[in-house]
Amino acid sequence: MLLDVFGALLSLVATYYFIRISSKAWTASLLAIILNMYLYWQKGIYADSLLEGFYFFSTCYGLYRWVREGNQQSKTVVSLSLKQNIFLVMATSLIFLLIALFLMGFTQSDVVILDALTTVLSLVAQGLMCYKIIQTWLLWLITDSLYAYMYLKKDILFHSGLMLLYTIMAIVGYYSWKKQQLDSQKQTFTAMDYKKERSPRREENSQNCTNLHS
Repeated sequence: MLLDVFGALLSLVATYYFIRISSKAWTASLLAIILNMYLYWQKGIYADSLLEGFYFFSTCYGLYRWVREGNQQSKTVVSLSLKQNIFLVMATSLIFLLIALFLMGFTQSDVVILDALTTVLSLVAQGLMCYKIIQTWLLWLITDSLYAYMYLKKDILFHSGLMLLYTIMAIVGYYSWKKQQLDSQKQTFTAMDYKKERSPRREENSQNCTNLHS
């Protein structure tokens, strides 16, 4: 029960900082990973336990990437193109099939489909989070809803309730990042308009100077 509570609370703190696009999120995630890995293995959710191992390395990479970007681009949010989204769906489907086949053949899991689906969606969402791609929140919305049901079925009650909260936070995170993305685009357009306004003035001043010297 204590592992359930502490792991859930640390994950909640991490999600809060992800919404705020703060690198503190990755630090909180590292602590949560250690607790959750042991808890999931105890409960027979093997794919999720192994997933935490991937999370450890991806979290270290995410922390490195976010810190390296510095202050100017620390809140730059991007989106996938239509072509990238189609490729993502195809790749996700293939990985889901492979994970499901592995679980069926090598584990005694009684939640194979849910375990495989939440695992692959989490893998993809975590990868998108590292690059601040806004679609990460849409994937987390689906994933957290599925997790809430699976954890309830496995009697991990605190995590199940927390996943319902995560579902709401995923919605908040999406709109928060969307607002940040739109604000960044407005600033970019404003800067471009400013440069366009200055260019004719520079040419005019240069021409005036030439006329004075002639």
